[in-house]
Amino acid sequence: MPLKKNMDAAKVVDYLNNDLKISVMNDVGPCLNLGRDEGGYFAVPRLVLSYVDYLGALYNGYNDKSNKKTNKRIFSTSKYAKTFLKAIFGLVDCNYSRYGELVWEIYRNGTIHLYAPFIFENKKFNKTIGWLTYKGARIDQLDPPNGFQVTHLVPCDHGNNKWFQPISITCLYEDLISAINKYAYLILKDSNLLLKFQQAADALLEPEETTFTWW
Repeated sequence: MPLKKNMDAAKVVDYLNNDLKISVMNDVGPCLNLGRDEGGYFAVPRLVLSYVDYLGALYNGYNDKSNKKTNKRIFSTSKYAKTFLKAIFGLVDCNYSRYGELVWEIYRNGTIHLYAPFIFENKKFNKTIGWLTYKGARIDQLDPPNGFQVTHLVPCDHGNNKWFQPISITCLYEDLISAINKYAYLILKDSNLLLKFQQAADALLEPEETTFTWW
């Protein structure tokens, strides 16, 4: 079922569990390139976290806000996405509740805007944190040249004030599927979440004003 206006709870759940999850499986699943060492390390977080952007907008609801400079309606913000990571992904893996914001800043903003994940430096404490993507289990032993144990999402100290935040792109993909399941279940239980979804969906289906010409 595609996104429509005035969807009741059953239709919202059907949309999430079918249309949206099928989209994730068709768009993100092939990028994992399972069975190969190469492929997917930037594409999967880029795609998964774009879905989180959308889900964050649905989770927050639409409040009729617009950008004062462009007059464009505001549906998604990093705050909404980070809230969804912490609140809903956090039900799948509690480490999203603690490190979801860091995941967003490193892996979403970097890959969307500048191709690769960001590296950050906290000058006050003279520490840097970079990215480390892998295909594998939530807790895994990496092959050389890294060759150390990692836990999905949890920053690891690599010595000399250098840290990495590892993410398993396999887990990230699977966690998105699970988070959609959790969200759908909660909508059946919480009328406020349903209302926010309806507000956002109804507004998203309205056309945006533009000065473009195409005729």
